[in-house]
Amino acid sequence: GKKMKVGLIIDEASLFQLGVFAELHTLIQFEKDSKPFLPLVLAGQTNLIDNLTYRNSMPLASRVVGKCHLQGVDKKGMEEYITHHLSIAGVNRNIFEDAAMTAIHQGSGGLFRKSNHLARGSIIVAARKKSAMVTAEHVRLAATEIF
Repeated sequence: GKKMKVGLIIDEASLFQLGVFAELHTLIQFEKDSKPFLPLVLAGQTNLIDNLTYRNSMPLASRVVGKCHLQGVDKKGMEEYITHHLSIAGVNRNIFEDAAMTAIHQGSGGLFRKSNHLARGSIIVAARKKSAMVTAEHVRLAATEIF
């Protein structure tokens, strides 16, 4: 007796093969009272929009009613993010030089997942070199191993 709304949320949809978009269209094309029976939310990297422009994807793309693109954080936001994660790990001082923070921000494009990899990798490089501070060179070396 409760009115419940069911929806389908798909993360990493940008990794789908193009044929999947045609199948998704078939799944969501039914309507009830002129409203979609199964609302669909697709989340993914920027190539998701590119994938929706292919011919196989056009029926699904024609049903898109809203788009949103999240931008990466600015350098200050990145510094706060990394400092927060260091404090969670029990590090109460800044171990990244300003140039290293800039390199992480630029190398990650302000995206948290990429910055995590760069920061972790650069800490490892700095530890191997027995350095108390992480430098931009450590970030550069980590980037060559990670990406």
